[in-house]
Amino acid sequence: MTEAGAGRLRQAAAAGLAAVSSCLVALAAADSGAAPARPAANVTVVDATAADVLAEVRSARGSVVVVNVWATWCVPCREEFPDLLKLQREFRSRGMRLILVSADLASQRAQVERFLGDQGVGGRTFAKAQADQEFIDGLERRWSGALPATLLFDRRGRQVAFWEGSLRFAELRSEVESLIGER
Repeated sequence: MTEAGAGRLRQAAAAGLAAVSSCLVALAAADSGAAPARPAANVTVVDATAADVLAEVRSARGSVVVVNVWATWCVPCREEFPDLLKLQREFRSRGMRLILVSADLASQRAQVERFLGDQGVGGRTFAKAQADQEFIDGLERRWSGALPATLLFDRRGRQVAFWEGSLRFAELRSEVESLIGER
């Protein structure tokens, strides 16, 4: 096995372990009877295929676009979420658009809305509404399916970067800033 293949296998195993751990934590919280937080009233989650997400990227032509695929049960996703929102606040007025896509099951929509509300996300976000492999291949053929996954598009709608798994905020910020400066 190549080093890249071994690295990808280790990353997928770590993502799987994180998912199991997160599910156990969520089940324990649900069993505690704790009242769920209320979602923000202005959160709208729309079902989307990979083609729908890419159409949204095309409709944002003229903006630098960050697409992040995440899930409520994914610990690394939840950990990097505040950085994505910080990035959006910093660069929105300079032409950056953040597109969030939940990979949660349709039956988990309430948890998705609660999480987004708790994070202060308003407006329209997306939820994957397609078979996993079809969605994965439709967005990025190099993507193994590990979460989070982040794609970066330039102002012309061309994909210029892809990250699988957690990413460093400084790296993403630098990439976005570089693209924002291009005209």
